[in-house]
Amino acid sequence: MFFVVDPDKEVAPQHEALVWQRLWEMRDLAPISAMLPAVVSSPCPLLPDETANAVLVATLTQVPSDSAWVPLEIDIANHVRSDGSVRRSSLDAALRDTVARGEQCHDVARWDSPRQHRDSVLNRRLSVFVRGWGDLVALRRVDPASLDTLQELRALAEHVATVLAEASRQLANQNGYCPALDVGGARVLQHGSEMNARWRRAIVENALRHRNLLTLSPWDVFPRHEPADVRYTNLLPVLNCANSVSFRRDVDIHHWNVKEFKGFYDRVSAILRRNRDVPVVAKQV
Repeated sequence: MFFVVDPDKEVAPQHEALVWQRLWEMRDLAPISAMLPAVVSSPCPLLPDETANAVLVATLTQVPSDSAWVPLEIDIANHVRSDGSVRRSSLDAALRDTVARGEQCHDVARWDSPRQHRDSVLNRRLSVFVRGWGDLVALRRVDPASLDTLQELRALAEHVATVLAEASRQLANQNGYCPALDVGGARVLQHGSEMNARWRRAIVENALRHRNLLTLSPWDVFPRHEPADVRYTNLLPVLNCANSVSFRRDVDIHHWNVKEFKGFYDRVSAILRRNRDVPVVAKQV
């Protein structure tokens, strides 16, 4: 059971307080989870955002209804030295291998419905759930509330997103780009030969094989094997690098109170709201 809490909805303060109190009381009663309005985006600038109105149960990721996703997972902790430095070559290889495995899964998957099968053909969606962000910060023994720590983590998240996109681009060169691009291209064709030529150039420069790639969870900014320290909420902006958002939680928050619980979701909501409000502009066309 999933509760989507929309902070933009106007409700009476006492009703809002009651809702959050109930969500707090049910926080560890699996399979109950609180989520927020979200969109799924694409690393390809030629494809627009989509409203996430369903849940991919395998990773508790918010996705469009009737969409077909291949869920995969990578733990950064498996690619870190004892001093907290990341073994980039190992991590990059794992990311590229994960994209390749996801591509193969789409080729052999049996989907539950014709709509999902069509979505698989058109969009080749991957949910590469990259985890261990808070664990990495704890291993480095740096201040999670520091701006420098956030910038370092954000740079790593951007690197992960770049490697995934490069792997998808390589597969696009081998197997053909994401067919959903042709749906958008059909609309461009109506605007004459000049726009069509610009669209084709944009395809060559930007096309990927997969519409979506990176999944992150806001709960993964906390170390997983210790009670959640609210200072780690400073790291939540790494979510800006994600194409899809999971609300899977493996961290202990029993020592929090309802105010801290709601405050966490308020901060996540502000980030997701900003992502939803970004206008869709295919700047390369």
